[in-house]
Amino acid sequence: MDAGLIWTAAGTLGTCAALGVALAERRNRLVERRDRLRNEAASRAFGMPVAPPTGDLPGTLRGRAGLLRELRELADRPPGTAIVLTGTGGLGKSTVAAALADEVRAGRRRRVWWVSAADPAGLAAGMVTVARQLGAPPADLEAIALGAADAPDRLWPLLDRARRGWLLVLDNADVPEVLAAARPGGTGPGDGTGWIRPTRRGLILVTSRHTEPRDWGRYARTLPVEPLDEAEGAQVLRDLAPEAGDEATARALARRLGGLPLALHLAGTYLDSDIARLPTYAAYLRALDGGAGAGPLPAAEPTIMRTWEISLDDLARCGIPQARALLRLLSCYAPAVPVPLDLLDSPEVVRTLLAGDADSADRSVERGLRGLKRLALIETRAPGSVVVHPVISDVNRAHLDTADPDPAPVRRAAAGLLVAALAGSRFDDPGDWPRYRALGPHLRALLDTVAARLDRECLAELVRAVVVTARALDRSGAAGAGEGLCRAALDRAAELGDDHPVILSVRHQHAWEVASRGRHATAEEIYGEVLRDRRRVLGDDHPDTLASRHELAWIAACRERWAEAEDGYHRLLPDLRRVLGDDHPDTLTTGHELAWAIANQERFEEAETAFRRIHGRRRRVLGDGHPQTLATRHEIAWVTARLDRTTEAETIYREVLADRRRVLGNDHPDTLTVRHEIAWVTARLDRTTEAEAAYREVLADRRRVLGDDHPDTLTTRAALRELRHGRIVDARHLA
Repeated sequence: MDAGLIWTAAGTLGTCAALGVALAERRNRLVERRDRLRNEAASRAFGMPVAPPTGDLPGTLRGRAGLLRELRELADRPPGTAIVLTGTGGLGKSTVAAALADEVRAGRRRRVWWVSAADPAGLAAGMVTVARQLGAPPADLEAIALGAADAPDRLWPLLDRARRGWLLVLDNADVPEVLAAARPGGTGPGDGTGWIRPTRRGLILVTSRHTEPRDWGRYARTLPVEPLDEAEGAQVLRDLAPEAGDEATARALARRLGGLPLALHLAGTYLDSDIARLPTYAAYLRALDGGAGAGPLPAAEPTIMRTWEISLDDLARCGIPQARALLRLLSCYAPAVPVPLDLLDSPEVVRTLLAGDADSADRSVERGLRGLKRLALIETRAPGSVVVHPVISDVNRAHLDTADPDPAPVRRAAAGLLVAALAGSRFDDPGDWPRYRALGPHLRALLDTVAARLDRECLAELVRAVVVTARALDRSGAAGAGEGLCRAALDRAAELGDDHPVILSVRHQHAWEVASRGRHATAEEIYGEVLRDRRRVLGDDHPDTLASRHELAWIAACRERWAEAEDGYHRLLPDLRRVLGDDHPDTLTTGHELAWAIANQERFEEAETAFRRIHGRRRRVLGDGHPQTLATRHEIAWVTARLDRTTEAETIYREVLADRRRVLGNDHPDTLTVRHEIAWVTARLDRTTEAEAAYREVLADRRRVLGDDHPDTLTTRAALRELRHGRIVDARHLA
């Protein structure tokens, strides 16, 4: 939302106090949050607060009476289209939306929801809460949380059945594609398959800097938000700082600030603060015209840039110089997306930026955040997080090209803090997947904002975090998200060179992303290149080289060259045992896939023995509920069926299905594979009608989650077609 445009003095000071407490307790919260996420991992549906941020609205919203009147009429009589409030950042679009939300909720006690559309993760989390409040079943919540292609289809029937008159605000949709359905071949937010759809049951209100009507489609109408005129702008200043001067000078300052509500609010808040060394409109005008507070500025938006530089100058004068560095730091992350305060919980990195020992660095961060909040330069929204307005973020990143503060430590700290925040997480642990999803947008932003200016060591650490996050996103079932991260890393970190170990890791992970979408020939080519380079750069016995050998064996299996795959696994296994040990997870994975290659050559008894041995080790090393342990149980069910112990196999399959639904969610690709194979064993047990119904359900879900052309979708379609002709297609799957 438009940070800094929703305010009251009491609300600001109260939030400052809460901010200090939140920062002081962030370590405890992190531990508690991790425990809570692990306990809730069964549902995979983590929501966000969706109450509209109306507590800090001004007593009178100046200059927006006509716009609010029009919106009120649209909310009372929904037109059947979404309304998109458009305009440049800082015009107060979110404030207008919040004012409407306040009226709608208070006037007739209608349902109002406020969801951030700044990034896919925040949108999904907010929509989970909306769906939960409307009574969605767990399977629908999981699909929405994972960003499934049919996530909008899960919510819209509930909205269409909800009591008339609701209001759903989708805030900060500056990238309209975030509101599109995540399905292959989707054309954008205006095609009617995403979150924006025609309805007269309630009003969808979007705020966005994207002004092109054609991109929003026929089911949305754009409504421009204009700057305030001189008189209205002057009144905003006089509401906030009534003692700072007369009407004429207030008008001159409002004119100088271009009628931009964000700039007016920041100026008025500063002028009324007890730290202002420029306490009058006239003094502030002089500063904007090149006096105190002016510095080296880019040509664009010089007045706006000076506006908060004046505030930062006076925070420094009052003993809070770290506020400037903190704001520059926060601006490196994704704008309008909550930045968890526990991200700052790395004393070593923060100390590098702010100087002092760990305890003094903690206190320095707390004071700096309080100062920024006090002058409306950051916003607190969800507990334990802060948000930076996109305009403030953009301008402060531009300031990183100046020497105050030294930009290099700021960029290093921004990257180092995120790397440290992910250091304790495991990509294969479902309890950690929400953490990766929450920080993924900030990791992607860092590739754009700071990667090009980092030293090689820091850049390598950032890219290493990309690899792990991509693996976590893929394991969690967030199809396609990892590939986007890998592509961005390869583009932004090219200066490291193709032979740098971390670039080799990105190339390796990118090959996996390609293979997971069924492009096996392309993936095999990439894996082969990476193996050659890893052998040359790292040596034959390096764990990364061994990993590339493993994936080449896997790709051979994916392409049904089973004997070649078996030989590759057989040759690799002794080297893994020697380098990593018998019980290392990578050694166990190769043993698992060796058994899989054996089974696919119809040596089922030999494969069953191997799978049961691996299952025992995985239970001991990883635990019963670990996804890899479940994968081996899945294979045991499959070979049991191929050995014609079909009733026994069905029992194992249904146990695995229950566990995968609990651990991974109903729409995870691995869960869908189990459901496909339950249909297969049902057909083998001559329950043809039941099997056909099961195949139809799996086909619909695979089309929705994976797309029409995904190999798994095609497999289910073929099995259903053959069953209708009286033939049963033996189930096969990738390990």
